[in-house]
Amino acid sequence: MPHSEPESGLNFNFIMPIALLAVLLVVPFSINALLHMLSAQRGVNPVIMKLPVDSAAITIPPTVKQYEGFEVILNLETKHLARFLNEIVATASEGTSIQGISGAVSSNMKAEIAGATFEIDRQGPQDPISDYGGAAKWRWWVTPDSSGEHVLKFQLHLLAQNSVQTKNTILGLAEANFSVRANPIEWVKRNTIWVVLLLSISIAIMYGLRRRYSQ
Repeated sequence: MPHSEPESGLNFNFIMPIALLAVLLVVPFSINALLHMLSAQRGVNPVIMKLPVDSAAITIPPTVKQYEGFEVILNLETKHLARFLNEIVATASEGTSIQGISGAVSSNMKAEIAGATFEIDRQGPQDPISDYGGAAKWRWWVTPDSSGEHVLKFQLHLLAQNSVQTKNTILGLAEANFSVRANPIEWVKRNTIWVVLLLSISIAIMYGLRRRYSQ
């Protein structure tokens, strides 16, 4: 009988940190798996174009996984697009414009991709890696930091010349929707120090409480 209370306290000290750790690890992955299943049932359209450009201009993988990088490629007929935009601007009624464009658009364009939950190797507006006869090509390496539903935005940086000045304009080109699969093994690898720290703090707190109430 005299030893029953210390044994109970010792079991409590071991069980509580393990239970806390299990909750911290299992719950996020369960939520991510549920969100991924629901998004698959909805059938998300991967690429939504904001300009009359064929969605095939953007190359993305059909599936992506958290912490695993993938390539994004943009192929764009910049001369054709500049000509189209200039026709729209020329025929637009006074006081109206397409995404704020005014003046003659140059075919020399820069492209940028952005996403809050993605690591992108080349940030900001980029010159094309190749441009032959008005066919420009851009390439990025992208790594998703978290699982779930995320959006990667494509933007064009244009130069438009009017009779007064040259204006820089940012034009929304497209949005790519990704359903990123969870990567629990890599998550544990990357967050081992925090898991160990949390477990150590929990054990220290339980040990301190045990000593306090055993006195």
